[in-house]
Amino acid sequence: MLQELKIKDFAIIDDLTIQFSEGMTVLTGETGSGKSIIIDAINLLLGDRATSEVIRYDKEKSIVEALFYYDNPRIDELLKEMGIEVDEGTLVINREIARNGRNICRINGQLVTVNQLKQLGNLLVDVHVQHDTQRLISTNNYLYLLDSFADHDFFHLLTNYQNELNEYSKLIHDYRNLINEQQANQEKQDFYQFQLNELGQANLSQNEYDELSDKQKSYDNYDKLYENLNLANQKLSENNTTSNIYESATLLNKLGFISTKYNEMSETLFSIYYQLDDIINALNDEIQSLDYDPVELDRINSRLAVYSSFKRKYKMEIPELIDYMNNLRDKIDRMENFDFLIKEYQNKLKVKFQTCLNLAYELREKRNVIARNIEASLINHLKDLRLLNTRFEIRFNEVQVSEDDYLNDKIFNQQGIDSVDFYVSFNLGEPVKPLSKVASGGELSRFMLGLKTILTEKQKLATIIFDEIDTGVSGLTASAIADKIKHISKATQVLCITHLPQVASISDHHLYISKIENNNRTITSVKELEGEERVQEIAKMISGANVNEITLDTARNMLKNR
Repeated sequence: MLQELKIKDFAIIDDLTIQFSEGMTVLTGETGSGKSIIIDAINLLLGDRATSEVIRYDKEKSIVEALFYYDNPRIDELLKEMGIEVDEGTLVINREIARNGRNICRINGQLVTVNQLKQLGNLLVDVHVQHDTQRLISTNNYLYLLDSFADHDFFHLLTNYQNELNEYSKLIHDYRNLINEQQANQEKQDFYQFQLNELGQANLSQNEYDELSDKQKSYDNYDKLYENLNLANQKLSENNTTSNIYESATLLNKLGFISTKYNEMSETLFSIYYQLDDIINALNDEIQSLDYDPVELDRINSRLAVYSSFKRKYKMEIPELIDYMNNLRDKIDRMENFDFLIKEYQNKLKVKFQTCLNLAYELREKRNVIARNIEASLINHLKDLRLLNTRFEIRFNEVQVSEDDYLNDKIFNQQGIDSVDFYVSFNLGEPVKPLSKVASGGELSRFMLGLKTILTEKQKLATIIFDEIDTGVSGLTASAIADKIKHISKATQVLCITHLPQVASISDHHLYISKIENNNRTITSVKELEGEERVQEIAKMISGANVNEITLDTARNMLKNR
C-alpha cells in the first residue's frame, strides 16, 4: 500500500504530506482544487514523463517522494536485477525535477533510470485516469489488455517466439539481398570475371610487396648502407672494445666472494660482451652480403611497377586490392551457385517460418484460454454493475496460411499473429457488436471498472487509483460502482477521486482537497474528514450549496449503512 506521499513545489502544491491507510480512500473537493495534481505526482513516481512545467512558479525544482509497502515476489526479483537491496517489503521512491532539465530518480536511495522506475511502477500501482476509458474503443489496446492477464509461462513462450522471429527476419532480409544482388550482378558478371582474371594473373601478395619495397630501399641507399655498416663495425672492433669488456667481467667475477654486487656487475658485463659479439658478427654478415646487382634491381622495379599500376587503376592500396579480389571470387561463386544458394535459403526459411508459426499458434491457444476466462469473469462483474443483460466476446482475427507463405513476413509481428476485438451487447435481444460502436460513456466506465477488478485479482498490486471512473453515472448505477470499488479495496488499497456521494460515503477514509490563499499565493490543502465534517461534505455532494436537515440525514444514513 501507499503509506505516505510527500509533494513539494509541484504545480499549486507548496509543501504537502499525506498519510494513507488500508482499504478505500476517497478524495473529494471542488474542481481545480488539486485532486488530479496529487495523482499526477504519484504518476511521476511510477515513471511518467516529466517536464519543468510541473515546477511551482518561482521555484527551482519539484520533489515527490512516497513510502510503499508491498507483498510481491516479482518486485523483489526486479529490485535484485537492478542491484537494489530488498528491504523487507518496503520501498521509498523519490523523484526530483529541476528547472534546468535535471531529472533524478531514486529507489531506496539508489539512483535509477526513468525506465527502471516505470518497470517498478507497473508492478506496484495501477492508475485509471479519465481518458483511460476512451482507450477501450481502440482495438490497438486489446491485445495488451489480454496479455496483462497472462502468466510467467506465457511470457517465456513469447520471448522464445520473438527470438525465433528475429532469426526468421534476418533470413528474409539476407534472402532478399541475395535476390537483389543476383539481379544487379548478372549484368556485371563478365566484368567481374575479367577483373578477377587480371588480378589473379598479377599474383599480388602483401608479403611480396613488403619484401620488394624493402629490397628497393636497400638498393636506393646502397652507398649509405656500405659506408655506415663499415664505420659501425670499425668503431666496435677498434681498441679491443669487446676484449676489454670480457677481461673486466672476468676480474669482477674474482671478487664475487667478497660481495654479491661484484657478481652482478660481472654478469652484466658478460651479457654486454655476448650481445656486442653477436652484433659484430651480424654486421660482418651484412657487409659480406652487400651486393649491388643492377639486373635484380631492374626486376624489383619492374615488379613494383605492376603493383603501382594496379593501385592507380583500382584506386586501392594492396590490402584493399587483395580483399577486393577475394570479394570478386565470392561474388562469382555466388552467381555460379545461385540456384543452390537460393534453394538452401528457402529450405532454412521454411523451417524457421514453421517454427515461428507453431510458437505463434501456441501463444494464440494460451490467449484463447485467457480470453474465455476474462469473458466469464467480466460478465459476472458487469452484472454487479447493473449491466444485467451483457453478452461479451473476445474475437480473434482469422489466420489462413499456405505452404507458399514462408516468404511472407507480414503474417507475423512481435506479439505473434493475433489481433483481437471486443464484441459486446448491453441490451437483451441485440446482437454483439464492436465495443467502440455500442457503448455509452457510463457503460464504458463500468466495463473498464469490471476489467480493473479482474486485473486486480490477477496481479498483486499495492495500490489502485481511480480518477473519476464514475463520471457519467448516477442513482443505482453509482451505488453499484461504489460497491465494486469497495470490493476491490478488500484486497488492494484503493484511492478514488469522485464527485458521487454514493462512492464517497462507502469509503473507509475521506480526504478533502481544497485551495487556500496564503501570503498572496494559492496552495492545495488536504484534510481527513471524520464525524460531522464528513456528513457535511457528503451532504454538499448530494445537494450542492442547498444543505438542509434532509440532506444531512441522508448523508448520515449513507455513512451509517456503508
